[in-house]
Amino acid sequence: MFKKVLWMSALMVLLAASLIGSGCASDNALAAMVSMVPADTLSLKWVQADSLRNDSQLSLVYGNWKASVDARLAAHGINSDDVDDFAFGTGIGLRFTVLKGSFDLDQVRAKLRQRGFEDGEFKGQEMWELAAGSGYDADPRVVLMSGVIILGDEGGAESCVKVIKEGDESLFKKADIKEVVDRIPTGLYVDLEKNALAGFVVKGLESYALSVRKQDSDTLDVSGVAKFESEGDANDGDNLIEGLLDTTFEDVDVKQNGRFLTATAELDVDHSAFIFNGI
Repeated sequence: MFKKVLWMSALMVLLAASLIGSGCASDNALAAMVSMVPADTLSLKWVQADSLRNDSQLSLVYGNWKASVDARLAAHGINSDDVDDFAFGTGIGLRFTVLKGSFDLDQVRAKLRQRGFEDGEFKGQEMWELAAGSGYDADPRVVLMSGVIILGDEGGAESCVKVIKEGDESLFKKADIKEVVDRIPTGLYVDLEKNALAGFVVKGLESYALSVRKQDSDTLDVSGVAKFESEGDANDGDNLIEGLLDTTFEDVDVKQNGRFLTATAELDVDHSAFIFNGI
């Protein structure tokens, strides 16, 4: 089922679809990360980088993630090998990347100064801003906290700070997102999408979550959950989604439970690089 969602996303905006993990998401690192980002986030991609890094059988997958993010992180003085959790989110007027790990903040500050960023603060947190005339950067704000770095535009960086430090509403508080997060197994990679994008692809689709886990050294297990506006919409979307997923994944199985579709599938590790497109 989610494979369907995954494929739909790909058709829309180069969405990636692979998550890894197990267990109830409301008790895990995924829920913790979703609770750190603003409620008006429309798309969120989360990667458990430390789990990929520490599994030699997933070195190809880890290398694909590094290839997608290394240049952007290095431009801000961040070593991707120091990142444990990575989340990239977008919304209307929002772009942000939340990183959790153990960072050399002096190295980050030195790189930011070199590139024309100026030291400041927002809501009591250290925030660096790209000075006028210093060129273009897709992430002109950098927030440094203990164990957390936020990259983003003004709206994205400031919104994340307000959620983390002031208790502003998080994405996890949104019922349509929480309901799919609570139903999806945790994964090495998770893709969450809200209806502003998803609804254009399949009628009545409100939100979905896609998760990919390791089956063995050659294969990733894919799980998905999609929430629809009605049982009828879920029923109508079943065959369409399954057919689309069959073109990309193997052993696709989709089931309906009321307004929800759930799916399982498999993905060859050698063919998994596309899941990190656009992060």
